[in-house]
Amino acid sequence: MFSKSCLITLCLIILVSFSSSTFGSYLDYYDNPNPATLKSKSRTTSSSFRRSFFKTRPLASSSSPSSAKVVNVDSFGAKGDGTDDSQAFKRAWQEACSSSREAVLVVPKNKIYYLKPLRFSGPCKSSLTMKIYGTIKASVRLSDYQKDLDHWIVFDNVNNFRVDGSGTIDGSGRFWWQNSCKINENLPCKDAPTVSSYSRLRDDCISIVSGSKNVRATDITCGPGHGISIGSLGAGNSEAEVSDVMVNRAKFSGTTNGVRIKTWQGGSGYAKNIIFQNIEMNNVSNPIIIDQHYCDQDGPCPDQGSAVQVSNVAYKNIRGTSASELAIKFDCSKHFACQGILVQDVILAPQQEDSAQASCVNVKLQTVGSFSPRC
Repeated sequence: MFSKSCLITLCLIILVSFSSSTFGSYLDYYDNPNPATLKSKSRTTSSSFRRSFFKTRPLASSSSPSSAKVVNVDSFGAKGDGTDDSQAFKRAWQEACSSSREAVLVVPKNKIYYLKPLRFSGPCKSSLTMKIYGTIKASVRLSDYQKDLDHWIVFDNVNNFRVDGSGTIDGSGRFWWQNSCKINENLPCKDAPTVSSYSRLRDDCISIVSGSKNVRATDITCGPGHGISIGSLGAGNSEAEVSDVMVNRAKFSGTTNGVRIKTWQGGSGYAKNIIFQNIEMNNVSNPIIIDQHYCDQDGPCPDQGSAVQVSNVAYKNIRGTSASELAIKFDCSKHFACQGILVQDVILAPQQEDSAQASCVNVKLQTVGSFSPRC
């Protein structure tokens, strides 16, 4: 259910790929826009658009906190003292996953838990929440990844699963960057492990790769790093599928990108039903970008006729400053143009440049409310 997100570049990413309704239900997309700010024609058009774009789902019922089974990793031998806590986390997961009633797996605050590669497997008997208040940190011993260099933490075959809390999942990104061929050309080019949840990394703050669906990321603070990415998708003429993603209430500071969708030429499949809303950009180089010509290799990428279809993507209430002149970039395939791209109340000003610009190529764009800079 997981796939590599790049060829030779660092792959310390966030991967959320569960088989059913993960991270809860979606909010109503438009949040009842003020009719006074919209013209009658725009209101009618946007109403039709949102009916086909997302159907609001009812919130899943949940047990009261008092009835949930609480499983603390410390109770299963986790120390948080610099030693390996992998087995304690595995035993705690097994206990929570086997619970016949709703379970909460707790990672206590003020501790750093070091973990080797782990696979948290389901199916679980009931809904499960992982509450992270402390720090989970990746092992930096290469020998720990001999069996699987592609992944660090994997959540496999899990339904009704949620990860939240004020803690950190640290993929030890600095170590992997220092030992990558992008930093030192004398080193061999190898993929680094994939992080499965939130991380204080030097690559994508969140990366959602093929196989991900029903993903909700809320209250994210990102910087430095490469922002929040969907992809890369379709590498090596592969098929990719990503759907039903919401990023809500995020802050970016000094990142290379803000919200990005990136696909290789030659791929197939889709990235659809995606919402980026209520986002603050501060000195971000590429605040909004769809790149269907992504090419992360030494030589040029040949022009190919197929592409991953990008459709039904909405950008709502995004404001702030761009560190580059090009604040908005929709670089879509001439063979598979971006469909149903909606921009509502997006205002991006230049951080230092005289003016900010937008580039919109092969995209079917609809705008509602404020939009600056315009294509």
